[in-house]
Amino acid sequence: MSARKSPRHAGLLADQLVDSELFRDLADRASQLRLNSVCHERLSEYLWKSTFIEQDEALQSPFIRNMSDGHLDPTHFGSFMVQDSIYCYYSKGSIDTAAAKSTDPILKAFLEKKSESYKKYYEELFNLWHIRNPYSIKLSEACEKYAALERNVAETMDPLYLVVALIPCYKLWPWLGKQLWQTPHNFGVYESWVRSNLDPSYDGYKKLEQIIDYAFMLGEIKSKHSLSTKGA
Repeated sequence: MSARKSPRHAGLLADQLVDSELFRDLADRASQLRLNSVCHERLSEYLWKSTFIEQDEALQSPFIRNMSDGHLDPTHFGSFMVQDSIYCYYSKGSIDTAAAKSTDPILKAFLEKKSESYKKYYEELFNLWHIRNPYSIKLSEACEKYAALERNVAETMDPLYLVVALIPCYKLWPWLGKQLWQTPHNFGVYESWVRSNLDPSYDGYKKLEQIIDYAFMLGEIKSKHSLSTKGA
């Protein structure tokens, strides 16, 4: 089975954004300001804690629990991969929308690069699972809701908020991996996929968190609006 790494692993692209003029500008300006915090926490940490219910639901989901003990039905794994490919197809559209709206050349370039990685990923899965028409596949309620959330953020909010909306998903995967590797497990035939996609050592999301924390310090994004971008 495919061990293709999900495009939600944002390490290289995050490096490019953090090394960019956009990040340096935010950092330089933020260093001159008093920390603007939410309950004395970084905005990224506040947003992560606000999703603890969703985190636990993901950890307790049949997909994760059955994968950890080696009892995941291959049909269910296949269903997940098909759903993931369709989600990434829709997510690419949201990223494209945000990129088209962005007036910052660095952020625009970052989103365009991210769009390319999503496209490459879902096209490989479309080929693997013989998907010709993504619109003919019905998403699960949770997946459809998250895709709709991203689309709404991309269409109605500043492009920087889409980065905010993407972070919980990027952070969730290594968090799940950490929980799984700390407990008795038997991934069986899924071990290569788990190692590629639920790598507990992955921390590329931290660089994206720095972006939104700096932007929050400067008042360029608001905690209330950021909270509205989290998946339900």
